[in-house]
Amino acid sequence: MNRIKICGLTNVEDAVLCSDLGVDLIGLNFYSKSKRFVDLKKAYEIAKKLDSKILKVGVFVNEDIGTINEYVTNLDLDYVQLHGDESPEVIENIDCKTIKAFSARKLNLQESISKFNSEYWLFDSSDDKERGGTGKIFDWSTISDIFPKEKMILSGGLNKNNIKKAMQETQINFVDVCSGTESSPGYKDVEKLESIVRLVKS
Repeated sequence: MNRIKICGLTNVEDAVLCSDLGVDLIGLNFYSKSKRFVDLKKAYEIAKKLDSKILKVGVFVNEDIGTINEYVTNLDLDYVQLHGDESPEVIENIDCKTIKAFSARKLNLQESISKFNSEYWLFDSSDDKERGGTGKIFDWSTISDIFPKEKMILSGGLNKNNIKKAMQETQINFVDVCSGTESSPGYKDVEKLESIVRLVKS
């Protein structure tokens, strides 16, 4: 079954919209340099408005393990998504399931991901300047030899115009979308969000 994670939520209104549309997971960004950063108080307000079926993902970049686990406890996070230079050992000390993000531009990608015992591997077009993604697609063929597909999440520049093609070409049925659902950074566009959820779920 196809699954969709909507990342970069910053307000209660968008949380309600995601709940109404049947989104599977939402992402809350706790990286202070991100345009979509939310603090713990705002994240709690957002989390309270979510349908109980929606899984909550906290996004972190090179954060202290103790701090991460405080957020896991306070927000009852279902997953922690790591977007920095974290070591494989970090995953073993996090108090919930994990998603490790990788830039598809990285050399020796298969060798890198095999070291991480995370629930999922997420692939995007991020770089050192734009942690958490650039909002641009990457060459999907760079991940064609990576298995199992069930552990993979596709991200990076996905929108209503390319989402079906992306899923078909990569054979990945779990997608993560952020900028492709926005009117501006941190604020969702109703029509874009409705369209992309419908396309993925169909």
